Amino acid sequence: MDVVKKDKPSLFLFLGFNGSGKTTSLAKVGHYLKKKGVSCVFAAGDSFRAASIEQLEEHGRRLNIDVIKHKYGADSAAVIFDAKKHAQARGIDVVLADTAGRPHTDRNLMNELKKVCRVNNPNLKILVIDSLVGNDAVPQARMFDEVVGIDAVMFTKVDVNEKGGCILSVAKILKKPILFLGTGQEYSSLKTFDSQEFIDNIV
Repeated sequence: MDVVKKDKPSLFLFLGFNGSGKTTSLAKVGHYLKKKGVSCVFAAGDSFRAASIEQLEEHGRRLNIDVIKHKYGADSAAVIFDAKKHAQARGIDVVLADTAGRPHTDRNLMNELKKVCRVNNPNLKILVIDSLVGNDAVPQARMFDEVVGIDAVMFTKVDVNEKGGCILSVAKILKKPILFLGTGQEYSSLKTFDSQEFIDNIV
């Protein structure tokens, strides 16, 4: 993860379709970074989905990572902005920011995501895609990239979709790096993407 800046903090923004597994993926990346000696804070930028803040707080409790939050209904951009200030004041390396899941076809919600990016200027915009969605992955990826510009991709549920056909399709469309594959429910169930290994599994 060479996106981590010397001028702290770096901001990693997790975004994607409803139910793609953003929050759990964020927590897994937090666990991964801590093992690498990189300090983190979570930003509860999803202030709309019921129990989303509590879910992130539970991950934070288990991983011993602080969570910056506002009340439900708060401006996501403001929550993430405050998390960046918190990290800056404490010399924390990375802010891992959750966002509300949103259909790529919802113009208002996509415009809100534009605002989050404009206000906070993330270093890495990570699109989280459920590997089981099949052909829907391509329009999702294309629309999110057109709206905010995707920097990297993660795929979830690869443990039950080892062939992962949509991974090839998204890689071809976006031409952006694939960071990780989610392979289960544990925090350690996260594989760094290896293109050669992936191709070998297909053929």
